[in-house]
Amino acid sequence: MKTMSEAKNKKRQYSAEYIKYGFIQSRTNSSSPMCLICQKTFSNEAMKPSRLLDHFNKMHSDMKDKDVTYFQNMEKKYVAQPTLSTLFSAASKQDNDGLRASYNISLLIAKTGKPHTIGEDLILPAIKDVITTVLHKPAADIMRKILLSNSSVQRRIDEMTENIEESLCNHLKTCQFSIQLDESTLPTNEALLLSYVRFIKNEKICQELLFARNLETDTKG
Repeated sequence: MKTMSEAKNKKRQYSAEYIKYGFIQSRTNSSSPMCLICQKTFSNEAMKPSRLLDHFNKMHSDMKDKDVTYFQNMEKKYVAQPTLSTLFSAASKQDNDGLRASYNISLLIAKTGKPHTIGEDLILPAIKDVITTVLHKPAADIMRKILLSNSSVQRRIDEMTENIEESLCNHLKTCQFSIQLDESTLPTNEALLLSYVRFIKNEKICQELLFARNLETDTKG
């Protein structure tokens, strides 16, 4: 025999038949009924036909001639609406995608040795043109999420450089390697000392730039 406490704590279950009264399960609490018409949520104690029908007759008597299909279609439209959490989730993903694109493009700029201003001067306008001309979509929201200013590109490159340097140094601590020194010249006649390391990783010979330093003298002597 059930005690009064057990009977009181037992939750009422939603029935699919409650849709004919315009009620569905609440999005935030499946044990609570929600009226599709006024979108009011009730406690679990109201999860019984008499209470739901009472609300329907008192508050929405003008819809008493509507059939079940009408309320089922209303439910589909309601479920299709984005919630606040899904909106934030979608916005967060777009922001992350924009940030990832910013890093990838900054890496390409660094690899080609182009001035960092090329991000704003050429790449962003090119992206905008592709979005509007080829994809036929407004570009404003996407462009806002891809930061390619001179300072942004420099910051991205610095962050990636620090990460690569740290990873390389950590790996060199665990393996044997050889060092090669070389001298190079910039277009401005500045001399650079380059240091390369060679090591074996995953059964392959790898070569990476360890550091580059300006030399006190230039190529003019």
